Amino acid sequence: MVSQSLSSAESYTWQVIKKHYDEIPDLSISDLAELAHCSLSTINRTVRKKGFAGYAEFRFSIKEKPLPKISGFSKGVLAAIGKNEEELLRTINNISAEAIEEAVKEIDKATEIIIFAHGLSANAATEMMKKLQLFHKAVTLHDDYEYMAYYADFVKSGTLIIVLSLSGETLGIVKATEIAKLRGAKVLTLTVTKDSPLDKLADSSLVGYKSPLEVNYFDLDVHSRLPLYILVRVLFDAYSIYKKQA
Repeated sequence: MVSQSLSSAESYTWQVIKKHYDEIPDLSISDLAELAHCSLSTINRTVRKKGFAGYAEFRFSIKEKPLPKISGFSKGVLAAIGKNEEELLRTINNISAEAIEEAVKEIDKATEIIIFAHGLSANAATEMMKKLQLFHKAVTLHDDYEYMAYYADFVKSGTLIIVLSLSGETLGIVKATEIAKLRGAKVLTLTVTKDSPLDKLADSSLVGYKSPLEVNYFDLDVHSRLPLYILVRVLFDAYSIYKKQA
C-alpha cells in the first residue's frame, strides 16, 4: 500500500521514526513522542497513513521481523534488504491465479494495447511494452498526461489500457483512464493500492505490496517500483506459457 500524504508535523515525525528505526521495538509511544516533540495522536496518525492500524501494530511488526541472515552488512542495510524481500514475497502472495488468468486473456484478445505510466513507473512499463511486442502485439506507451488523454479519446472496443501506478490515484492517469473506459476500452491495472481510483476503474487488476518503511531522502517520487516489476514479470511469464500452450 502506498502511504497517504503527510502533514508537515507528520513528515517530521516520520523522519524521527526512520532515524530511530532500530530502537522502535524498545520505545513506547510516549518515549517516541518525547523524541519527536509531538503528541501521541500525531504518531498514531502518521503510522496509520503509512498503512498500520496504529503505533502498537507498527512497533510489533518491527519487533517480530527478523533481519536477513547475510554476513558483512550493517543492521541498517540488512533492514533495507529485508524490506525488499518483504515486498517480493508479499507481492507474489497477493497475486491470485484467477487475476493472472483474467489479465492474460484480456491481453491476448486485445487488438490494440496502450500503456499509461508516469515517472519511474514508465521504466517497468517500457519493459512490459517490449516484451509484449515480441508476441507481435500492437503496443504503445504514453508517459505524458496530455498524450494519455489525447489517445484515450480515440480508443476502440478492442483496445486494452494497461495502467502502471504505485498509488493508483495519479490524477492525470485517472482522468485519461476514465476517458478510455467511456470510449469502450478494457482496463488492466497494476498497482499496490487496492480500492484506489484506478483499481476501481479496472476490469481486471493485479495488486502488489509496497513497504511503508522505504527510506527516501528526497522530496521527489523516487520510490522503488520493485512490486510493479514483479507484477510485470509474473504476468509476462504467464502470458508466455499461455501462448506456448495455445
